[in-house]
Amino acid sequence: MKIYNAKGLIFLALFICMATTLPAQGNLGQSGANFLQIPADAKGAALGGAGVASITGASGLFWNPSSIAQIEGIDLSVAYTNWFLDTRLTYAAAAASLGEASSLGLTLTSFSMDDTEITTEQNPGGTGELYSAGNLAVGLAYARQMTDRFSFGVTGKYIQENIWNSTASQVALDIGSRYRTDFKNLVLGMAVRNVGGTLLFSEDAEDVKSRLDEEAARDEDNNPRIERLSPGYRLPQVFHVGVTFDALQTHFMTWKMMIDADIPSDNTERIILASELGFSDRIFLRGAYRDGFDFSHLSFGAGLKFPLGGNSLRLDYAVVLSDHFGALQTVGISSNL
Repeated sequence: MKIYNAKGLIFLALFICMATTLPAQGNLGQSGANFLQIPADAKGAALGGAGVASITGASGLFWNPSSIAQIEGIDLSVAYTNWFLDTRLTYAAAAASLGEASSLGLTLTSFSMDDTEITTEQNPGGTGELYSAGNLAVGLAYARQMTDRFSFGVTGKYIQENIWNSTASQVALDIGSRYRTDFKNLVLGMAVRNVGGTLLFSEDAEDVKSRLDEEAARDEDNNPRIERLSPGYRLPQVFHVGVTFDALQTHFMTWKMMIDADIPSDNTERIILASELGFSDRIFLRGAYRDGFDFSHLSFGAGLKFPLGGNSLRLDYAVVLSDHFGALQTVGISSNL
């Protein structure tokens, strides 16, 4: 037990140090690739994003790369989100046990929209020419069960943003851990997501640099336009910590509670309070309240689990109630083979 505690303290200190390296919160709204912050799986969306400790398997890779450390066989997950303003998020993940208490995972996240007609000052009704925009992230994850209680994982990601004829790309890391206790099945999870460099749009760089030169020539102290015109966009780095535990457990029902907090590099701290009621490990009802988020505070959802021989099939559904865009829906299907 002393060895377990020592390892846990070492990794806790590591995560705290990494969290302190995140950019200051004065950078409100100054990150790119923000599709990486949209809850990608249906269970996590229903729980308001409280997934760093509570979600395991392939669907949990979005929240914490250590989520696949204890899987057996192959785990698959696909989810689709109808986001606002006719945009869509598609998430697919697969994970396989390698034996020896380790697992490997793959993730694909795609954010897309319909083609849009270009407008100009001379042609406000449209020029007849169309442009498209979209984002893509591909990840490779490795997780290991370090002890019977502690797991650790890392995901390397390639991220790309496209708009019209401009493209920006970057690589990033997600690093996460989970620590399980015997007290009410309490699990502590921590993750640092999207740790990487800046995004630079290839075609626009020279134009932006010329504008930066113009602003620099003004010789103005703390010129805010220089920051806004910066050709590089930070990734939306997040330090996320959470805990899940069984508040009540009977022979046919389990009531789980989740308390999560995240510290994004481009916003203020946020708190998530979530809950899940499970009946006979077959039917699940979920809900969450989120404090500190810009456009949504409530989310709900449900799930069904079907046994398939020695395997299982899981269906999940989530509704996020946004303040201005109505109900945003996510559906997902997962299976263990």
